Amino acid sequence: MKTRINAGEANDWLEILLDLKRKAVGIRFLFDKSDYEKSAAAERNGTVPYCTAVRSASEGKSIKLHLGNFACLAAARALGLMENDENSRSGKRHSDMGVYENVLVSRNIAKDMVYCGHSVYGIEIRPLEDYREYNPDIVILVTSPYNAMRVVQAHAYSKGQLKNIKMAGMQAICQECTSYVYERNEINLSMLCSGTRCVAQWSKDELGAGIPFQQIGDVIYGLIQTVNPMENNSDKKLIQEKLELKGKDLGFEIEYNKNYYTGVFVSSNSKK
Repeated sequence: MKTRINAGEANDWLEILLDLKRKAVGIRFLFDKSDYEKSAAAERNGTVPYCTAVRSASEGKSIKLHLGNFACLAAARALGLMENDENSRSGKRHSDMGVYENVLVSRNIAKDMVYCGHSVYGIEIRPLEDYREYNPDIVILVTSPYNAMRVVQAHAYSKGQLKNIKMAGMQAICQECTSYVYERNEINLSMLCSGTRCVAQWSKDELGAGIPFQQIGDVIYGLIQTVNPMENNSDKKLIQEKLELKGKDLGFEIEYNKNYYTGVFVSSNSKK
């Protein structure tokens, strides 16, 4: 599984190995008008926030957007559809909104935001399962903390700790889950932000994870290899059922009543 994997295979494995309530979402940058016109995703009439489009894709709807469709210009700047402006770079925009104590803090956060360094015509936002003829650039999961933990454990299995998690609870889907992930080629987690929780209506118990698609094979490999040491019996049973349903196997037997913490914890009674 550490070899290259296509989007359809990746989606199958993510659905088997994680208890996803939403579909995994693939993001692909469309660098020019020709790329945009070739995309099979549906065009948008009018405007929509980028994060709302991601929400729609997590519910099975594909869409492509150009600058004229962006209801949130902060997302357009983060993703490379328009240049960043001085009001944002200086920190004044968010300082004036009152989300940071003063312009110095706001300026520091603005400097740390990682926006796409390219200039693109549009962006394609589709359920990962819809990508067949090509692969996306980024995979976004809006999911439970448990699933995010499993992604981190999967990465740690062969790559070690995630050392550069970057979050401020601002521009969550566009910057923390997309542009930062793309520019740094690193997995990132996001607690989401008040804006996206309002317009995209995410649940309070959901968070975001952005994964470079080129790393998805390593993540799936790590998820597979850590099923026995990390998962409890009920989750192992669910994985087993989904494996049988999709006609796949892990290459080894799932072991019940055994994981890395079996017998590790000492009860208070045993100390007496």
